[in-house]
Amino acid sequence: MPNSSAGIDNQGLRHRQHGARNTQTAELQTSGQNGEKGAAREQPPGPDDTQHKGQKPAKHRRDADDAAQDMSRFDATDRILSVALTAACLFTRLYQIGKRATVTWDETHFGKFGAHYINGTFYHDVHPPLAKMLVGLGEYISGHNGSFAYTSGATYPAHINYTFQRAFVAVMGVFIVPFAYRTCRFLSFGRAGALMAASFVLLDNALCVISRFILLDPPLLCFTAMSLLGYAAFAAQKERPFSQPWWSWLAFTGMALGLVTSSKWVGLFIVALVGLCTVEELLTMYADGKTPAMTQLKHWAARIACLILVPLLVYISCFEVHFALLGSRGTGDYKMPSTFQALQHRSVVALQPHRVAFGSLVTLRSHKPGFGLIHTNTTLQFPDRSHANEEWVAGGMGGKQKYNWWRVVSVNTTWENDAPESPVVHIADNAIIRLAHNGTGHYLRTSHAQPHHIGWDRRMFVAGNESSTSLWDLWRVRIVDEESPRPRDQLYAVTTTFQLFNAVSGCLLQATGAELPPWGNKMSELICTNNNATWSESSLWNIEQVRDMRFKRARFGSLVKRRLIRNVVWLNREMAISNNKLVADPDRYKHTESSPWTWPLLLYPMRLSAWSNSSIKYYEIGNPVTWWASTVCCFLYPLQMLYWLVRWRRGVSSWNPHEFRKYWDTSKVLWGGWALHYLPFFLMGRVTYIHHYLPALYFALLLLAFEIQCLVRWYLPPRAIWYVVTLVLIATAYVSYMFLPLTFGCDKPIKELAHLAWLPTWNIHRNLDSV
Repeated sequence: MPNSSAGIDNQGLRHRQHGARNTQTAELQTSGQNGEKGAAREQPPGPDDTQHKGQKPAKHRRDADDAAQDMSRFDATDRILSVALTAACLFTRLYQIGKRATVTWDETHFGKFGAHYINGTFYHDVHPPLAKMLVGLGEYISGHNGSFAYTSGATYPAHINYTFQRAFVAVMGVFIVPFAYRTCRFLSFGRAGALMAASFVLLDNALCVISRFILLDPPLLCFTAMSLLGYAAFAAQKERPFSQPWWSWLAFTGMALGLVTSSKWVGLFIVALVGLCTVEELLTMYADGKTPAMTQLKHWAARIACLILVPLLVYISCFEVHFALLGSRGTGDYKMPSTFQALQHRSVVALQPHRVAFGSLVTLRSHKPGFGLIHTNTTLQFPDRSHANEEWVAGGMGGKQKYNWWRVVSVNTTWENDAPESPVVHIADNAIIRLAHNGTGHYLRTSHAQPHHIGWDRRMFVAGNESSTSLWDLWRVRIVDEESPRPRDQLYAVTTTFQLFNAVSGCLLQATGAELPPWGNKMSELICTNNNATWSESSLWNIEQVRDMRFKRARFGSLVKRRLIRNVVWLNREMAISNNKLVADPDRYKHTESSPWTWPLLLYPMRLSAWSNSSIKYYEIGNPVTWWASTVCCFLYPLQMLYWLVRWRRGVSSWNPHEFRKYWDTSKVLWGGWALHYLPFFLMGRVTYIHHYLPALYFALLLLAFEIQCLVRWYLPPRAIWYVVTLVLIATAYVSYMFLPLTFGCDKPIKELAHLAWLPTWNIHRNLDSV
């Protein structure tokens, strides 16, 4: 009978449990009789042996462990604390946010970029578009019409609601505090530890002041914190795989990773963090041998879909919106391919003929991003050639200039022209042409001379004229592709891809990414490579513009299709090239720029505004107490782990395996986040500033709070945590209050704050004329 069977089973289970307890008791007694003094004693959850002097009773540790079991629970008290922290953060970020009524620091860049989304004109920048689109959204809501230029130091006119624009961005910086609290709860922080961590973020002056202007850093920090929150919440669901919360937090994490990467490429660092943690989790699952193969495949598929495809979809979608909003010709469309420009409103590339013939004036664009158009003028000469040689440098230069134009002429140098009465002879595949520079009359030519950077190819230059020709001027056209519906038998503007081979040597005209010295106006070097079998993009060209009175304007909307992926890839490569050119300026005031090694030490805070006594002054400086303490914590963490690893290998560690796993799962994420957001800057050649350290600081502050919580749990009674947190936060709040005048804007003579210069490198009251 079912009921009787159930009763028998339950009774048997109780007997087995009772027997197991008796067996455990007997084992403890036996171990004690054998002299194993530590076996029967309660093992502490901390890293040290039970023989430490002053160790607290085991009861305190059991109470701490019981409290820790439910650390991730988020109840009404947590909600009240989150609301209180958010309200306090709103105050610190919004108080007197409109105090300085002039364009401050990088507002001149990002305010201007935001305005482009209102007036619809295309621009170029080194960062992905999402954060700048959010800036533009704030400007649009504030009533801005996109006409203000955000000139550095200019006073905001009356019709620009700059206070709202700053506040709109600042609110995104507010979210990092409640995100920090919720993240810590998911990472098994106690309530006191989570409050301490969120308060560290709240009371850091650098995080506060960077959120008070029209910048990209508040969205970046917001989405970084959101990504960490998503992963921490997802990791907390590991015991319930494929449940609804598990899927929700996994998808949330992927979306957040897409948002942070679409704001700044620094977001790739937290993508790497989540990726490394995910790989570790999946490899651990594979190694334990307990999970069926099909289940493991499902885990892999879920993470590929949510942590790779979702972020990629978000990233591409942001660029799609970016292109849709910037549909008119602007200051940056010259960076894009000719086919992209042909579809822009009011673009000169869209307002031209499609047909090309001998006698047409053309500009030649390389398919290699960053090269631009072939350019020359008579002021650029190779240093190993005298002026009498009359050979001038030809290279690549961005932008549309008058010295980019070339006339296509035939072999017999009849100097065909584009007059309406001139006969039309189209340029067919394998045609032989000369390219005569429109500004100087010289021909594009090569020779046996070597290029500046590449010693085994041939130099490109302009020389000769109509009365002084050479066979080295002759180029054979090979058509590679035709994008329009027209047949691929002749050259067309914009849509035809072709190569140019020198008729004498057979070498292939090729763009390079090498930059010429100042004598070459820092143009990209143009060469003729002997590797004429290549099909690389650097050997591909198209005609970007054509001037020819014999032909009518074409409707490129029917000839060219929008290719989102191609345009996204091209623009990202242009962004990378521009980013690499942001090198440090040795003539600039050294306390504005700073090296990465100085950031954790807080050696060189940064002025964000003019520093005269009459101006309102802002100083990018963190809270020294938590900044330095978090630095010590991050620097000592690897040594701490190494010490415990050695003790474990020697068999003298007292770590409970479950307790150590909990410690590792939390600390690896926080320290790894700090390391991945900080160490890569040592590999970068671009100019760096102290605000680049702020994402790493966010992780460091959370790690600091976690280490303090662990130390208290290991060595003090459980109730001591609140006393420790109170004392730490009082000290943190006091120091933060001391530096508030430099955070909220100091309008007094700066010498009144000279006492805040704790280090001689803090230029608070020195060099008053420098920024």
